[in-house]
Amino acid sequence: MSSLVIRPASIADINSIVNIRLGALSEEELVGFTVPDPNQYWSNEKLMELWDKENRLKDNAEVFVAEVNGRVIGFIVLNMEVSDDNIDNIVVAKEEQGKGVGRALVEYVEKLVKSRGFDFITTDTTENANGIPWKAYGFWKKMGYKDTGKRLVTSYGFKDIPFVKKLR
Repeated sequence: MSSLVIRPASIADINSIVNIRLGALSEEELVGFTVPDPNQYWSNEKLMELWDKENRLKDNAEVFVAEVNGRVIGFIVLNMEVSDDNIDNIVVAKEEQGKGVGRALVEYVEKLVKSRGFDFITTDTTENANGIPWKAYGFWKKMGYKDTGKRLVTSYGFKDIPFVKKLR
């Protein structure tokens, strides 16, 4: 994917970010792996409320987008002010999945985090009540992230699976 560009998001990217998230993951697919009705959190209005300035949200998380020929095809949310979930969200448009976009987004933020002097980065995925991990589990393993072995119970019936990756 030679024309892939990763850049800081802007408020003008909100519509693309919301559309990617809503188009990539159906509510039915998410049942048992996330909060009930997760799509209620994904609208232009909700994301606009969370946006602060430049590519930052009000909690100081940074948003980056992947684009090809000026079209946003994925995004990643990075927050280095929390210790347990630095990569908070990554979504690639359904038709672009499996083409290396997710890998490029993760490698971009890993390089950024390393340049800021951090030695490791964290993320998580979930496991449903039957002990089946969300499909991102394999992606994180392929990216060199280590399953910490912890399963953190949530009040929604699924468990969080923390991952960590050493950068140095």
